[in-house]
Amino acid sequence: MQRNCFFMAEKKKHKFWAWLTRPYQFVIYRDGNFEVLKKFRMNKIIFSLVIVTMFLIFFAIISALVVYTPLKYLVPGYPDHKTLELIYENAERVDSLSAEIEAREEYLNMIHDIIFSEVPVDADFAVPVSGLTDEQIRDFNDPTKPRQRYDDAENVNVVDKNDIVPNLFIPMKGMIVNQFDKVHRHFGIDIAPMSDVAVFAVLPGIVIESNYTIDNGYSVILQHARGILSVYKHCEVPSVKEGQKVRQGEQIAVYGNSGENTSGPHLHFELWQNGEPLNPTDYIEF
Repeated sequence: MQRNCFFMAEKKKHKFWAWLTRPYQFVIYRDGNFEVLKKFRMNKIIFSLVIVTMFLIFFAIISALVVYTPLKYLVPGYPDHKTLELIYENAERVDSLSAEIEAREEYLNMIHDIIFSEVPVDADFAVPVSGLTDEQIRDFNDPTKPRQRYDDAENVNVVDKNDIVPNLFIPMKGMIVNQFDKVHRHFGIDIAPMSDVAVFAVLPGIVIESNYTIDNGYSVILQHARGILSVYKHCEVPSVKEGQKVRQGEQIAVYGNSGENTSGPHLHFELWQNGEPLNPTDYIEF
């Protein structure tokens, strides 16, 4: 029985191979008089290989035409020449914007470290008192006269107080309970409110930070023109978000008592220009 099954399997295998290798003749006639032009003899295996080869050649030709000729613009979904130019241009803009964002992020981190970490001013850039005359020191500390900074080497005027925007809006109406003291690294003033609890923007600008820190509570930092920054600490409820544009005199927060570095409800207000702390009372009449 097993021997019969083996012979039957071999017979079917031989029959299938004979079917594949059976020769066929393909004849090409001339239309009209049936004159024989060409004769081809091949089996099914060779015929299949010919069909596959012709398909590959046809596919290669079509692919080359689509890739290297304007025919590719006829393919649905393929961008045209102008669209490709816009794509390349936008890619270059994205790279430029990424570099600019990284530079701004580094600048904002530096400002954040200066303001919230209260990094002292580099001693290499500080002018020693011994390099100033008694008259210059009196003029420097006189609030009725323009505040000036003197270069240690040439003893010449570098920054004039009037260079900063003079018309600043009062951040909050109240009484100053703690003055600006650069020596003890108190780079702002503390204001206790008289009646209103609203905190206002001293100049038009953009909110570059509005968040909460353990030491300073809810704080807002505004970026203004001429490298000016205004800082509002220990707020209760900020009403602005990062990236938002604000007008001069617009309410940006409500004063409060948030954060650990506070002894009672007040607003801690700071004014900076190009990384240098300024005394707000020199520019605002409270």
